[in-house]
Amino acid sequence: MKKSAKRNIISILAIILSLSVGILALEAVDVVNEALANISKFETVSLELKVETGQGLGGTMVMSVKSHLKEEVGRLEFTSPKELAGQIIIVDKPKDQFINYYPTGQAVRMPLANAQAAGTGFDVSSLMELNVANLDELDLDRFVLGLDETTLDGVPAYVISVMDTKNEVGLQKIWLRKADKFPIYMESYDLGGNRIMTMTLDKVEINKGLDLASLRALPKTAVIFDM
Repeated sequence: MKKSAKRNIISILAIILSLSVGILALEAVDVVNEALANISKFETVSLELKVETGQGLGGTMVMSVKSHLKEEVGRLEFTSPKELAGQIIIVDKPKDQFINYYPTGQAVRMPLANAQAAGTGFDVSSLMELNVANLDELDLDRFVLGLDETTLDGVPAYVISVMDTKNEVGLQKIWLRKADKFPIYMESYDLGGNRIMTMTLDKVEINKGLDLASLRALPKTAVIFDM
């Protein structure tokens, strides 16, 4: 085969491959958009969030998360590690309050703007968007989105992968439950291909009518300091 013919074939294959990647990216974006649309309809969400870090970067954190998305009141309570167990973070947008309760019994309360300025704000009400938000806004000339189908613990799921062609951000993988596109698992890798973090969303309850008073409640013995 002549070299020019080989080059033509290689060029054609490259075009087909690039078109296939583009179509795949669009399909992945469609799945993500559907996930965001579904999540936007939730009124309340309760779940257990498990975060594991690797490569000597830390350990395992387990948190109970309860969020009234409609009323914008969220509560996060650490159950592990031991040194954080019992710590409570409350984000209360209607009352413009951020509360951080520590296992020592003390609680710091401040306006949300102050918490954000201090870098301590944790918007529990937006947690559900953490694993899927902004993927539909990625620069597809830089980031390559992959879409695959698999099962996770017997549950049919989509896997969205995000790869950076500039090699400045490590590979990110997000598992969405196929039935409702709900995020159930995530993996993050460094530039060397080492898995550095996993996040598991478990014990999920949606639209179960969470009580606002219980979301805002602190132990009766809490000592509150206003900042």
